[in-house]
Amino acid sequence: MLKSHHREFEILHKVVDLLIVLLCWWASYLIRFETIVPQAQSGLELWYLKANALLLGLSYYYFRREGFYSSKRLESIFRELVTVARANTYAFIVFVLLIYFFTPHKASRIFLITYYVLSTSVLITFKLSMRKLLQNLRAKGKNIRYSLLVGSGKQVQDYVKKVLQHKEAGIAIKGWADSDGLADKLGIPSFDGFTPSLLENLTPDLVVIGYANKDSHKIDYISRSLLSSTTETLILPDLTYSLVGYSIVEFHGLPIIQVNEPNIKSRSMIFKRVFDIFLSALALIVLSPVFLVLSILVKRSSPGPIFYSQERMGLDGNRFKMWKFRSMKVGEENHGGWTVENDPRVTKIGRILRKTSLDEIPQFFNVLIGDMSLVGPRPERPKYVEQFKKEIPTYMLRHKMKAGITGWAQINGWRGDTSIEKRIECDLYYIRNWSVWLDVTILTMTLTKGIFSKNAY
Repeated sequence: MLKSHHREFEILHKVVDLLIVLLCWWASYLIRFETIVPQAQSGLELWYLKANALLLGLSYYYFRREGFYSSKRLESIFRELVTVARANTYAFIVFVLLIYFFTPHKASRIFLITYYVLSTSVLITFKLSMRKLLQNLRAKGKNIRYSLLVGSGKQVQDYVKKVLQHKEAGIAIKGWADSDGLADKLGIPSFDGFTPSLLENLTPDLVVIGYANKDSHKIDYISRSLLSSTTETLILPDLTYSLVGYSIVEFHGLPIIQVNEPNIKSRSMIFKRVFDIFLSALALIVLSPVFLVLSILVKRSSPGPIFYSQERMGLDGNRFKMWKFRSMKVGEENHGGWTVENDPRVTKIGRILRKTSLDEIPQFFNVLIGDMSLVGPRPERPKYVEQFKKEIPTYMLRHKMKAGITGWAQINGWRGDTSIEKRIECDLYYIRNWSVWLDVTILTMTLTKGIFSKNAY
């Protein structure tokens, strides 16, 4: 019954979305040609009608591709709204490129901007309204999905926590089979093991299966038992060993789970790179007077070059030369380990540069040429990498992301002579949870609290 209603709701959802595109298009047309500059372009009504048909097709394609109509029960409102804005933006950009390169007429720029702002705003408002409506229905006991859990793996436990935390998702647990006593602790009806008769007695909307890898053989029996049923089945794989992300890919139709690879789409990485180039170039221009003054101070502080380069290990274990303002006496950089408080190797100006992180400014050149990113795990010297990877099994996973000038570990105080384990935890958290907004947050916090450090000597 729920599946039937879901299909009807999905069809209605698609119709309303396309209706929004249609109405926003013609509303923008009226705003532009009947209000702002009347009669500025006459005789093009047929062209705008054809163009609108193209936009409807593109919008439908990108709405489906970006997952507009998949279940959003356990998805945050922020992620859903980002999906809406992203899909509408893709459709709009492709539409503009097509009409500007393949049609003789050019649409009014004011009209296009009006449409984009209006359609994005209305689509977001509609999604918010639908989300609120569904939450109200679920609070009244409607639009509920009843699930049967099978297994005691950590992933099932995490699923239960999410369900209990997000009542607005409208998921109710009817029973839990083979829970190893966990169901009783949470007051969920428990069953010793899975049998096909459970489906007949409980009539769940979906069966959620999750076992630890050591018990994965049980999944085969349960999955085969469900072949004669139309009940939706979800299998939660045990990915506890995948610490920085995973993705499902296909090799000629063969599904493959790729583990310990950042779950970041290529277009997001392209955006991150563009973001790096723009901000690093801007920083070098804005800081050029500071760059000049510091160069003079370093040169006068002690004999030797202004800059110091050191081999570091970055993305995928590749080595590169990282640049800094020289803060030590010549020949002292490679003697001894990390610097300590009142280290005699550090020059007077070098001590100030390190304390304020101004010695890192030349690394904007590393970002510009692509060796580093503005945000990412701090790169380490190869000799320390060899040492740490023996002491910390997960250490090398930090090299799955391009090294950065600043990072999650640094703004949380783990820089200099501090816990390597805590630093790795922060680096893996960053890779696993990367987003543009996380980068912006880290950069903002670096400017407000991460430049000065009590651990920088």
